[in-house]
Amino acid sequence: MAPRKTGQKGFTLIEMITVIVLLGIIAGILTPFIAKAMQAYTHSKARAELVAKGRLALERLAREVHQAVPNSLSVLSGGSGIEFARSRAGGRYVERFDNFGTEFSRINLRFRKNANLTNLYIVGTGLNYVAGDVLVIANTSSADLQAGNTATPISGIAATTATGPGNDGTNNGQILSFTGQQFTAESPGKHFSIADQTIEVGLSGSSLRWFTAAGLTNYDGTVDWSSSDPLLIDSVSAVTFVYAPGTPQSTGVLRVDLQIADTTTSETIRLYREIHVRNTP
Repeated sequence: MAPRKTGQKGFTLIEMITVIVLLGIIAGILTPFIAKAMQAYTHSKARAELVAKGRLALERLAREVHQAVPNSLSVLSGGSGIEFARSRAGGRYVERFDNFGTEFSRINLRFRKNANLTNLYIVGTGLNYVAGDVLVIANTSSADLQAGNTATPISGIAATTATGPGNDGTNNGQILSFTGQQFTAESPGKHFSIADQTIEVGLSGSSLRWFTAAGLTNYDGTVDWSSSDPLLIDSVSAVTFVYAPGTPQSTGVLRVDLQIADTTTSETIRLYREIHVRNTP
């Protein structure tokens, strides 16, 4: 009896070796293209992350600089950092010859240049006293602010009264109390600022660090930031701050040239930002 055919077929050893060799050749041809595509993706992702990180840091810096006390910003350490006083609030004070009718009736609480003031009327309500706050009026330079010519610590904020003994003729104002100060200049717009922090941003190693101090503490034109301060951005290979203050009556411009690098891919990007600084005292 003849054996039955099972219908099963297979590859010979020679066929298998031939397929393996062909696959190896194809893989060898395609590998460089695949590797380049993977490398391009990795580098593109690294650049996108660097751009996002850099823009976030510059946006944070811009928001704070926009709140700088007029004419308080200066460049430190040869352009690797900046210093400024931050204004948390501001408004309009009442000047001696303002015509408010019977409102703000006590003359000694109105602003008078070169007078020894300890209290001052301001228009509007809603300001709260915070320990460490500093009143700034008519500041035109960082030197004047450092010398205390245009600033004085605030000791309290009270509401005005419309009736009663010693009334102010209005409920629509407040009274700032502070250490005795002779302001030698007046604000063209009768503006005042309340400074709550000194801020410094500067390069420490390969990181931009964010230093803060209460009021005008450490507002002295010297470097106070260090590696222990909060991080603004790392992987910084170079940074340059350039400040064009303009005139004391106009907007200044802070120019920031920032270069950051990815240590894994060696990708480097450079970002440039111009930040306008309102300097009208």
